[in-house]
Amino acid sequence: MKQPDPPQEPSANPPATPHQPGTTPPSPPLGGTGVPQPWPPSATRAPSAPPPGGARGNRFGAVVLGIAVLALLASFGSAVVSWRALDQARTARDIASARSPLVAPTATPAGSESSSLPSATGPAGTPDGGGGPGEPPRSPGQPPELDERTVYKPKYEAQSLTLNPADCFTEMRVDLDEPRANVGSNGAEFAMDPDCQSAAPNVQLRTGVAGSEVARAGMRPQECADAIRAAPIANDARVPLRKNGFLCISTNFAKARESRDEWRMVLVEVVSISNDRAVVIKATAWDIPQD
Repeated sequence: MKQPDPPQEPSANPPATPHQPGTTPPSPPLGGTGVPQPWPPSATRAPSAPPPGGARGNRFGAVVLGIAVLALLASFGSAVVSWRALDQARTARDIASARSPLVAPTATPAGSESSSLPSATGPAGTPDGGGGPGEPPRSPGQPPELDERTVYKPKYEAQSLTLNPADCFTEMRVDLDEPRANVGSNGAEFAMDPDCQSAAPNVQLRTGVAGSEVARAGMRPQECADAIRAAPIANDARVPLRKNGFLCISTNFAKARESRDEWRMVLVEVVSISNDRAVVIKATAWDIPQD
């Protein structure tokens, strides 16, 4: 005979009731471990939080980029200023070089004494004291060049002389250094010939004396020197005299040195000419420096 089944003891954990959609899930039984339930399909997941420090990091990157751009601009500006300064320095150097060209030194032969070479910048001296910086030395007995640097010294002014020869065939010689008329041939600058056969008396300059007819009242000694250089009276020429005319005359340089006298420039004015061929002149003279 079949034995009856023994009675079953009640289970400590009753079977779970299935979850119905839309209802609150049941609480887990006390004293046991509940099975985690998934999120309901209708619920939405919470939005994710932004990463920490995101906006602040973007601002920091922008600041760093701005500083880098400013540094680049500053370096570019410094480069431009430096380039301009260098260009101006080169321009100034070129101008200075053009105004003061460099002179290459002359090579000195080996073993030679520097004192034996003449100085390139020193004045070229001559026995008569002539020649200055940049001027070729003049030969002994040659008068110095007269120009605007020549310093003349007044000797006398408006000295009157009357030239009245004894007859139509007699000359009267004149010394312009004193001045004096009717002197010997050695000290005369010119001789006046009455020349009664011509229209007017004439004068003839002595050897070593220079003159010019291109003269006028009030001329200065350097103007006379320029006239003698540009329009001289020819050697042995006879110059007719006319009333109110003028002559520029420079005395004999070599004779002045021999007699230890001064070389002179003279402006001669013809004041009057009478019917008997007597001539009145006025002379003004300046000493000429010989060095």
